[in-house]
Amino acid sequence: MTVRKLSISVPPEIEETIRAAAADEGKPVSTWLAEAAVEKAHIAALHAAGRAAAREMVAEYENEHGTLPEGSRQRAREFLMEAGLLDDEPWRAAG
Repeated sequence: MTVRKLSISVPPEIEETIRAAAADEGKPVSTWLAEAAVEKAHIAALHAAGRAAAREMVAEYENEHGTLPEGSRQRAREFLMEAGLLDDEPWRAAG
């Protein structure tokens, strides 16, 4: 497998966390970081797919029943934020 070297900068407390986690798993820091990056990217892709599916579902609902009331949109947004599926980015339903 071909590998490429990267240089990253992290605060000392993050370095300690990374080194401890890698040691706990018996892995080199570079391996642990690469696996963490892949995991983070996979989770981000799943969240993006979930947000896209939610937008599509709202659009389908609105096409059939009319505009979703603002109160319902706000409750849905709060639920998604509490579930960790939505961060501070603006949320808009497709439509």
